[in-house]
Amino acid sequence: MEKLNIDEVMALQMSGMPTSQIIKTNLAEFDRLYDEDPQLEEYIAKANSILDRQEKLGIVSISCQDSRFPDRLLAIGADCPAVIHCKGNLKLLEAEKAVAVIGARSADKEGNTKAYQLGADYARKGYVVVSGLALGCDAAAHRGCLDVKGGTIAVVGNGLDITHPRENKVLEDSILRNGGLMLSEQPIGVKANPTRLVARNRLQAALSEAVILAQCPAQSGSLHTMRFARKYGKESLAATFRQRTEANAGNYDLIEQNLAKPI
Repeated sequence: MEKLNIDEVMALQMSGMPTSQIIKTNLAEFDRLYDEDPQLEEYIAKANSILDRQEKLGIVSISCQDSRFPDRLLAIGADCPAVIHCKGNLKLLEAEKAVAVIGARSADKEGNTKAYQLGADYARKGYVVVSGLALGCDAAAHRGCLDVKGGTIAVVGNGLDITHPRENKVLEDSILRNGGLMLSEQPIGVKANPTRLVARNRLQAALSEAVILAQCPAQSGSLHTMRFARKYGKESLAATFRQRTEANAGNYDLIEQNLAKPI
Protein backbone atom coordinates (compact mmCIF):
# COMPACT_ATOMS: atom_id res chain seq x y z
CA MET A 1 0.00 0.00 0.00
CA GLU A 2 1.34 3.43 -0.94
CA LYS A 3 1.21 5.29 2.34
CA LEU A 4 -0.06 8.80 2.96
CA ASN A 5 2.06 11.75 4.03
CA ILE A 6 1.47 13.18 7.48
CA ASP A 7 -0.41 16.21 6.09
CA GLU A 8 -2.77 13.93 4.19
CA VAL A 9 -3.47 11.87 7.31
CA MET A 10 -4.13 15.03 9.31
CA ALA A 11 -6.45 16.30 6.56
CA LEU A 12 -8.50 13.10 6.75
CA GLN A 13 -8.56 13.42 10.53
CA MET A 14 -9.86 16.99 10.22
CA SER A 15 -12.54 15.73 7.83
CA GLY A 16 -13.87 13.47 10.56
CA MET A 17 -12.65 10.14 9.19
CA PRO A 18 -12.05 7.60 12.01
CA THR A 19 -8.53 6.33 12.55
CA SER A 20 -9.56 2.76 11.70
CA GLN A 21 -10.43 3.96 8.19
CA ILE A 22 -7.45 6.31 7.86
CA ILE A 23 -5.09 3.39 8.53
CA LYS A 24 -6.50 1.54 5.49
CA THR A 25 -6.62 4.52 3.11
CA ASN A 26 -3.98 4.42 0.37
CA LEU A 27 -2.80 7.22 -1.91
CA ALA A 28 -5.16 6.30 -4.77
CA GLU A 29 -8.13 6.36 -2.41
CA PHE A 30 -6.98 9.68 -0.97
CA ASP A 31 -6.72 11.18 -4.46
CA ARG A 32 -10.28 10.08 -5.18
CA LEU A 33 -11.50 11.65 -1.93
CA TYR A 34 -9.53 14.80 -2.70
CA ASP A 35 -11.30 15.16 -6.05
CA GLU A 36 -14.69 14.63 -4.45
CA ASP A 37 -14.26 16.84 -1.38
CA PRO A 38 -12.96 20.36 -2.08
CA GLN A 39 -12.54 20.94 1.68
CA LEU A 40 -9.62 18.49 1.81
CA GLU A 41 -7.43 21.07 0.05
CA GLU A 42 -8.20 23.52 2.87
CA TYR A 43 -7.47 20.84 5.49
CA ILE A 44 -4.10 20.02 3.88
CA ALA A 45 -3.14 23.69 3.94
CA LYS A 46 -4.15 23.88 7.60
CA ALA A 47 -2.21 20.71 8.42
CA ASN A 48 0.94 22.03 6.73
CA SER A 49 0.65 25.31 8.62
CA ILE A 50 0.48 23.38 11.91
CA LEU A 51 3.36 21.10 10.93
CA ASP A 52 5.59 24.02 9.90
CA ARG A 53 5.01 25.80 13.20
CA GLN A 54 5.52 22.60 15.18
CA GLU A 55 8.76 21.80 13.38
CA LYS A 56 10.18 25.16 14.49
CA LEU A 57 9.38 24.12 18.08
CA GLY A 58 11.12 20.76 17.72
CA ILE A 59 7.85 18.80 17.61
CA VAL A 60 7.73 15.67 15.44
CA SER A 61 4.35 14.41 14.23
CA ILE A 62 3.92 10.70 13.49
CA SER A 63 0.87 9.28 11.73
CA CYS A 64 -0.76 5.90 12.19
CA GLN A 65 0.63 4.94 8.76
CA ASP A 66 4.22 5.74 9.76
CA SER A 67 6.56 2.86 10.59
CA ARG A 68 7.63 4.77 13.73
CA PHE A 69 4.09 4.76 15.12
CA PRO A 70 3.95 2.58 18.27
CA ASP A 71 2.45 -0.88 17.82
CA ARG A 72 0.91 -0.59 21.29
CA LEU A 73 -1.24 2.30 20.07
CA LEU A 74 -2.26 0.46 16.90
CA ALA A 75 -3.31 -2.45 19.13
CA ILE A 76 -6.14 -0.47 20.77
CA GLY A 77 -8.12 -0.44 17.54
CA ALA A 78 -10.89 2.13 17.42
CA ASP A 79 -9.29 4.05 20.31
CA CYS A 80 -6.04 4.60 18.37
CA PRO A 81 -5.17 8.23 17.56
CA ALA A 82 -4.57 9.10 13.91
CA VAL A 83 -1.52 11.19 14.79
CA ILE A 84 0.75 11.68 17.77
CA HIS A 85 2.87 14.79 18.30
CA CYS A 86 6.17 14.25 20.10
CA LYS A 87 9.01 16.31 21.52
CA GLY A 88 12.15 14.73 22.86
CA ASN A 89 13.59 11.23 22.68
CA LEU A 90 11.59 9.24 20.11
CA LYS A 91 13.59 6.09 20.89
CA LEU A 92 11.49 5.70 24.04
CA LEU A 93 8.54 4.75 21.79
CA GLU A 94 10.49 1.62 20.83
CA ALA A 95 11.14 0.48 24.41
CA GLU A 96 10.26 -3.16 25.08
CA LYS A 97 9.35 -2.47 28.69
CA ALA A 98 7.10 0.41 29.79
CA VAL A 99 4.91 0.89 32.83
CA ALA A 100 2.48 3.69 33.71
CA VAL A 101 2.60 5.13 37.23
CA ILE A 102 -0.41 7.33 37.91
CA GLY A 103 -2.40 8.82 40.76
CA ALA A 104 -4.30 11.76 42.14
CA ARG A 105 -3.24 15.40 41.90
CA SER A 106 -4.31 15.81 45.52
CA ALA A 107 -2.32 12.84 46.85
CA ASP A 108 -1.00 13.07 50.39
CA LYS A 109 2.67 12.86 51.33
CA GLU A 110 2.59 9.06 51.55
CA GLY A 111 0.96 8.78 48.13
CA ASN A 112 3.47 11.08 46.47
CA THR A 113 6.32 9.20 48.12
CA LYS A 114 4.87 5.93 46.83
CA ALA A 115 4.64 7.34 43.28
CA TYR A 116 8.23 8.60 43.46
CA GLN A 117 9.49 5.22 44.68
CA LEU A 118 7.58 3.33 42.00
CA GLY A 119 8.95 5.62 39.30
CA ALA A 120 12.49 5.11 40.57
CA ASP A 121 12.16 1.35 41.17
CA TYR A 122 10.77 0.57 37.71
CA ALA A 123 13.29 2.84 36.01
CA ARG A 124 16.09 0.93 37.77
CA LYS A 125 14.61 -2.28 36.32
CA GLY A 126 14.92 -0.84 32.82
CA TYR A 127 11.32 0.23 32.32
CA VAL A 128 10.27 3.44 30.63
CA VAL A 129 7.98 5.20 33.11
CA VAL A 130 4.83 6.69 31.57
CA SER A 131 2.72 9.28 33.36
CA GLY A 132 0.71 12.42 32.70
CA LEU A 133 2.69 15.44 33.99
CA ALA A 134 -0.13 16.32 36.41
CA LEU A 135 0.53 17.65 39.89
CA GLY A 136 0.79 15.08 42.67
CA CYS A 137 1.52 11.45 41.82
CA ASP A 138 2.28 12.00 38.13
CA ALA A 139 4.95 14.58 38.84
CA ALA A 140 6.41 12.42 41.62
CA ALA A 141 6.63 9.38 39.32
CA HIS A 142 8.42 11.39 36.61
CA ARG A 143 10.86 12.79 39.19
CA GLY A 144 11.56 9.38 40.67
CA CYS A 145 12.39 8.06 37.23
CA LEU A 146 14.58 11.03 36.32
CA ASP A 147 16.48 10.90 39.61
CA VAL A 148 17.79 7.43 38.76
CA LYS A 149 18.57 8.41 35.15
CA GLY A 150 15.60 6.55 33.68
CA GLY A 151 13.57 7.33 30.59
CA THR A 152 10.11 8.82 31.08
CA ILE A 153 7.22 9.69 28.76
CA ALA A 154 4.77 12.43 29.74
CA VAL A 155 1.44 12.03 27.93
CA VAL A 156 -0.53 15.27 27.98
CA GLY A 157 -3.95 16.49 26.87
CA ASN A 158 -2.82 19.72 25.22
CA GLY A 159 -0.63 20.90 22.38
CA LEU A 160 3.09 20.73 23.08
CA ASP A 161 3.48 24.50 22.88
CA ILE A 162 1.60 24.68 26.19
CA THR A 163 2.55 23.34 29.61
CA HIS A 164 -0.36 22.06 31.66
CA PRO A 165 -0.31 22.63 34.52
CA ARG A 166 1.95 25.66 34.26
CA GLU A 167 3.48 24.79 37.63
CA ASN A 168 5.19 21.81 35.99
CA LYS A 169 7.15 23.79 33.38
CA VAL A 170 10.40 23.13 35.26
CA LEU A 171 9.58 19.41 35.33
CA GLU A 172 8.75 19.38 31.62
CA ASP A 173 12.08 21.05 30.85
CA SER A 174 13.86 18.49 33.02
CA ILE A 175 12.16 15.61 31.19
CA LEU A 176 13.30 16.96 27.83
CA ARG A 177 16.79 17.84 29.04
CA ASN A 178 17.32 14.32 30.43
CA GLY A 179 16.31 12.20 27.47
CA GLY A 180 12.58 11.96 28.11
CA LEU A 181 9.64 12.46 25.77
CA MET A 182 6.55 14.65 25.70
CA LEU A 183 3.64 13.13 23.76
CA SER A 184 0.17 14.36 22.80
CA GLU A 185 -2.50 13.63 20.22
CA GLN A 186 -3.35 17.34 20.25
CA PRO A 187 -1.63 19.79 17.86
CA ILE A 188 -0.18 23.08 19.04
CA GLY A 189 -2.62 25.69 20.25
CA VAL A 190 -5.03 23.19 21.82
CA LYS A 191 -5.59 23.62 25.55
CA ALA A 192 -6.30 20.82 27.99
CA ASN A 193 -9.87 20.31 29.16
CA PRO A 194 -11.58 17.49 31.11
CA THR A 195 -12.50 15.56 27.94
CA ARG A 196 -8.97 15.74 26.52
CA LEU A 197 -7.43 14.77 29.84
CA VAL A 198 -9.59 11.64 30.01
CA ALA A 199 -8.70 10.87 26.40
CA ARG A 200 -4.98 11.14 27.12
CA ASN A 201 -5.43 8.60 29.93
CA ARG A 202 -6.14 5.90 27.34
CA LEU A 203 -2.79 6.62 25.70
CA GLN A 204 -0.97 6.20 29.02
CA ALA A 205 -2.58 2.80 29.44
CA ALA A 206 -2.01 1.80 25.81
CA LEU A 207 1.70 2.64 25.82
CA SER A 208 2.35 0.54 28.93
CA GLU A 209 2.34 -3.17 29.70
CA ALA A 210 1.07 -2.45 33.22
CA VAL A 211 -0.65 0.47 34.93
CA ILE A 212 0.13 1.12 38.59
CA LEU A 213 -2.11 3.30 40.72
CA ALA A 214 0.06 5.03 43.32
CA GLN A 215 -2.81 6.64 45.21
CA CYS A 216 -6.28 8.06 44.63
CA PRO A 217 -9.54 8.58 46.54
CA ALA A 218 -12.76 6.75 45.73
CA GLN A 219 -13.66 9.34 43.09
CA SER A 220 -10.73 10.28 40.87
CA GLY A 221 -9.76 10.80 37.25
CA SER A 222 -7.06 8.19 37.80
CA LEU A 223 -9.78 5.54 37.77
CA HIS A 224 -10.38 6.33 34.07
CA THR A 225 -6.83 5.18 33.35
CA MET A 226 -7.38 1.99 35.34
CA ARG A 227 -10.54 1.29 33.32
CA PHE A 228 -8.59 1.74 30.09
CA ALA A 229 -5.93 -0.64 31.43
CA ARG A 230 -8.55 -3.33 31.95
CA LYS A 231 -10.15 -2.63 28.56
CA TYR A 232 -6.79 -3.11 26.80
CA GLY A 233 -5.81 -6.19 28.78
CA LYS A 234 -2.97 -4.52 30.67
CA GLU A 235 -1.87 -5.64 34.11
CA SER A 236 -3.60 -3.46 36.72
CA LEU A 237 -1.80 -2.85 40.01
CA ALA A 238 -2.59 -0.66 43.02
CA ALA A 239 -0.24 0.38 45.81
CA THR A 240 -1.09 -0.52 49.40
CA PHE A 241 -0.54 1.57 52.52
CA ARG A 242 -0.17 1.20 56.26
CA GLN A 243 -3.88 1.88 56.65
CA ARG A 244 -6.87 2.74 54.50
CA THR A 245 -7.68 6.45 54.39
CA GLU A 246 -9.85 8.74 52.32
CA ALA A 247 -6.81 9.60 50.18
CA ASN A 248 -6.14 5.97 49.19
CA ALA A 249 -9.70 4.60 49.18
CA GLY A 250 -9.65 4.22 45.40
CA ASN A 251 -6.72 1.81 45.65
CA TYR A 252 -8.49 -0.42 48.14
CA ASP A 253 -11.78 -0.31 46.22
CA LEU A 254 -10.01 -1.70 43.14
CA ILE A 255 -8.17 -4.35 45.14
CA GLU A 256 -11.29 -5.48 47.00
CA GLN A 257 -13.26 -5.75 43.74
CA ASN A 258 -10.42 -7.79 42.16
CA LEU A 259 -9.94 -5.05 39.57
CA ALA A 260 -6.28 -4.54 40.51
CA LYS A 261 -3.58 -6.57 42.22
CA PRO A 262 -1.97 -5.12 45.35
CA ILE A 263 1.61 -4.01 45.09
